[in-house]
Amino acid sequence: MTHKVELDFFFNREDDWGANYNNQDFFQYNIERLRWCLVEADHLEGNPFTGCIDLNTLEVKDLKAFDLLYSLDHKELMKMVEDKGWDWIGDDFEHMEAYLSFIMQHDRSFCYNVKGEGYKSDSDYLHIETWSIPEKFLKNDDLRDAYIAGSSNESGDYYVDSDSHGY
Repeated sequence: MTHKVELDFFFNREDDWGANYNNQDFFQYNIERLRWCLVEADHLEGNPFTGCIDLNTLEVKDLKAFDLLYSLDHKELMKMVEDKGWDWIGDDFEHMEAYLSFIMQHDRSFCYNVKGEGYKSDSDYLHIETWSIPEKFLKNDDLRDAYIAGSSNESGDYYVDSDSHGY
């Protein structure tokens, strides 16, 4: 029997995106983000969660690792991260956007823009704005794609990386 997780395992729909300085803090902010990061992070030595869920299909690939991930609360996962000295500091903004694009891939109504001074350089913060795509644009892929393509504002203040949306 194939087991799949719901998107809510990785995404808190009431999330407070705010201004984000680095991806370490961003992913440690709540359990949903941290779960995604741990499943995605194949560079963490001794990480039992890497690839336990296929992030494209949400299919559970390693039931034992998934059961452990499911059973641990946020505090316990944070302790594991601390005890093992895991970090994922690096391409901060790109890593955060990969997570946002993952959500957008699995929730057709989710849309986001990001803004940062000197985006993808030495900006202090990445500001994330999210919203739901209006229902009338969700009737087919062409309408949705057209909506997404037009979602950045004309002044160029917002950036949407259409190559990373995963669809």
